[in-house]
Amino acid sequence: MGKMFQSVFVANFLDQTKTLRELLEESRERTDFYILLTLATFIATLGLLINDSIVILGGMLIAPILFPILGISMGIVTASPLALGRSLKVLVRSMGLVLLVSFSTTFLLGDNVVAEPAYQVAPDLMLFLIALASGVAVSYSWVKQNLSASLPGVAVAVALLTPLATVGVGLALWERAVIASSVSLFLVNLIATVLGSIVIFSLFGFATLQKEEEQKIVEEVLENKIQKEAVAEAAELLIKNSPAVALTGLNDKS
Repeated sequence: MGKMFQSVFVANFLDQTKTLRELLEESRERTDFYILLTLATFIATLGLLINDSIVILGGMLIAPILFPILGISMGIVTASPLALGRSLKVLVRSMGLVLLVSFSTTFLLGDNVVAEPAYQVAPDLMLFLIALASGVAVSYSWVKQNLSASLPGVAVAVALLTPLATVGVGLALWERAVIASSVSLFLVNLIATVLGSIVIFSLFGFATLQKEEEQKIVEEVLENKIQKEAVAEAAELLIKNSPAVALTGLNDKS
């Protein structure tokens, strides 16, 4: 039994670094991440407003909010303040975006609507265990790349986007009961998912990869800096060569 347990939670160094780099890439703060999150939130909010669970599931399936949460778990396991701070920043900004989109959508379109009843109940031990098991499943599927096809289904089970979007709906409608229950459910799911992922990442031996994780983050920061400088130089060159600037120069000479 012990040998079988050990064989299940085995990953060589190459697999570990590959998993780590892919997780950092998926949770990276970039434009397409926020575009996808905006669309997912918009879809899920519309599903809440029309009380259609299929539409809500559609939004949950494409939401990338799970990745920075896995990044938080990985940062805790590797004991990296740099990685933890990076993932927390992305998560906080993602939460703000979800609240803004869901609030705005409800404010503009949600006349006399009621949020999804399932997210108005107080979280209990059963919901915590579901989220904990989902956190274990999603992190295990992430490490075991041959199980990556299971990730969309697990992402739905985690249920992070919908309660957060429901908070925005509740704020727009000023339904205090909806706000309170949805905030509680989101926090329970968040904490349980992080805890479950910490267990799996620890069992797979990621605790020794702090150096590799921080090196990848430093490379990412340098890459972002180079891209910003290149964009700034291109914009400056474009402005200098624009017809308006050229015409101004000719007028000054005359």
